[in-house]
Amino acid sequence: MIRVLFGCLLLVSVFPLAAQQEPDASIAWYESFFQAGKRRPIEKELEQATAKLHQAQARNDKPAEAKALKEIGLIHLTRAHTYEVALGLFIRSLAIEDSLDLKREQIFSNLALAEAFEAVENHIKSAERLKRAFAISEEFHDPHYYVLILNKLGRVNASLGETEEAFENYELVLKYEEPLDQPQVEAEALFNLGHLYTQQGKYTEALSHHKRALALRRAIHDRKNEAVSLNDIGELYHLMKNDAKALANHIVALEIRQELKDKQGIAESYNNIGVLYFGKKNYSRAIANLKLALDAGKGLQDQQQMRRSYEYLSYSYKELRDYKNALDSKEQYLVSNDFILNAENERELLEKENRYELGKSEAKIDKLETDRIQREKEIEAQKKFRNVLFVLIALSLVIVVLVTYLYIVKKRSNQVLQEANDKVQLQNVALQDLNATKDKFFSIISHDLRGPLNSLTSFSGLLINHTDSLSKEEIKMLAQDLDKSLKNLFALLENLLEWSRSQTGQIEFRSDKFDLATLLEENKELLKAQANNKKITIENTCHQEQPIYAHRNSVNTVVRNLISNAIKFTPEGGTITLGIKPQQDHVVVSIADNGVGMSKDIVAKLFRIDTKHTTKGTANEKGTGLGLILCKEFIEKNGGRIWVESEEGKGSVFLFTLPVSKN
Repeated sequence: MIRVLFGCLLLVSVFPLAAQQEPDASIAWYESFFQAGKRRPIEKELEQATAKLHQAQARNDKPAEAKALKEIGLIHLTRAHTYEVALGLFIRSLAIEDSLDLKREQIFSNLALAEAFEAVENHIKSAERLKRAFAISEEFHDPHYYVLILNKLGRVNASLGETEEAFENYELVLKYEEPLDQPQVEAEALFNLGHLYTQQGKYTEALSHHKRALALRRAIHDRKNEAVSLNDIGELYHLMKNDAKALANHIVALEIRQELKDKQGIAESYNNIGVLYFGKKNYSRAIANLKLALDAGKGLQDQQQMRRSYEYLSYSYKELRDYKNALDSKEQYLVSNDFILNAENERELLEKENRYELGKSEAKIDKLETDRIQREKEIEAQKKFRNVLFVLIALSLVIVVLVTYLYIVKKRSNQVLQEANDKVQLQNVALQDLNATKDKFFSIISHDLRGPLNSLTSFSGLLINHTDSLSKEEIKMLAQDLDKSLKNLFALLENLLEWSRSQTGQIEFRSDKFDLATLLEENKELLKAQANNKKITIENTCHQEQPIYAHRNSVNTVVRNLISNAIKFTPEGGTITLGIKPQQDHVVVSIADNGVGMSKDIVAKLFRIDTKHTTKGTANEKGTGLGLILCKEFIEKNGGRIWVESEEGKGSVFLFTLPVSKN
């Protein structure tokens, strides 16, 4: 079981270590309870820790309460050795931390529980707590936690006889310690590995690790542990039958312990030196060192060292045939041995009682563990449900986005199609209008050309066939009629040419500045002879310059057509008035006559190519049909508009606007 659980720990070794970081302050706080040194009286420490607990409870500060419980428990564990009380406090602390999911704090509660179980030699439970602490520490990827836990786990596995696991624990400590650069941690791991190799009888490997540990402890001036390493190296040389080196190391260890006034260490070193001299049969020196060891042991009432001193003193005296002292030493040895056996029996009894009491508490720990596992299962189930929910939400969002995208694409496509359809419809309407215009256009041309051509044909036929029978006056009259028909045909062709040029884009309607009054006067003079034939007067009321911006030739065509129309529909003796009325940004040009006028129906049909309307003039003149359509086209191209005001029998006024500034 332990091998399987530890196999999980080895997985950590394949992952990269976290970047070098400062150790958690909680580690120093926790380890301070296990370090030797001057301490305040236990009553004072318990009083202060209990005060912290009450303050935390008053504030309802659960994390602080858990830490205070753990502190009181550690004092009971390391100072009072009341393991049952310590265990109960650790369980209460762990329960709070577990409910609040305080992972870092749980690491130290499990470490404390492991120490409590180890104190009563329940190494299996101790290992379980250490492995739980390690599993939690993996979430933080902090090698400081790893080396702390694995060093303790190696010690517990060694106690369980799980040597292979202990080796792996200490090797991992060395691996995780490397980037941390903590020589004391490395030295401890090497020292423990040395002991494991010694247990296996691999003295060469053991000696190598002990020497490496010694070098590190000397480098950091850890004198106490330096003496411990020297002492163990001396014992190792003794096992290797090299008593000279063994003695040399024990002597150096003794000197350091004397310097530190470490009485327990001094007793141990003197005993080791005495045993070596006994082995070398130098009994007098052996006795001298063993007596010194005995004095140091008595000062501490260290029964273990005293028993060892008495044992080898009896052996040494016996070899020197000093049987009295040998017997006295033997008796003292038996007394010490009985004392130790009684103490061990009492300790075993106490440990049994503690184990029994602790066994009751284990049910609480097991319940905590069961609750934790159940909670983890619930959390895992919630995570799975949450993940499924997230996936469903993500899929829903994808579907919504996709549907929205497809809707937008479809909408855009429909819009494009609609715009295309609208464009096609407009083009169809334009084509239909153009087709209708073409039909009307050809209808007008065919109608208007037929009259002048028929007249020309008739008049030419009369002249050809009846020249001899016609008088000079009749021939003159036919010539005049023929001249009128030719002029009408010429006017029609001229308008037709202008219309075709405008429709094919050959006329560029570029605005230029010119004087509108001058243009009216020029057209007045041009058509004056035509007006005089009907005794019509043309008056130009605009005597001041009126600059405008327009296409001069097209405006000239409009003015000429409108004046010509006015002459046609004005009776003899009538008057045609030309005028200009300036406005804010345009001018209004008027060409008024006092001719026959027009009804509202006739006015509505003017300027439209889709209706055919021509009226004979006062002298039976025929209209070209295209004149007013051409006028409307040209005025609109110049940015103006054209209209007519007329009443039957009272004449007509044709008006159009032109801009006074350049667009």
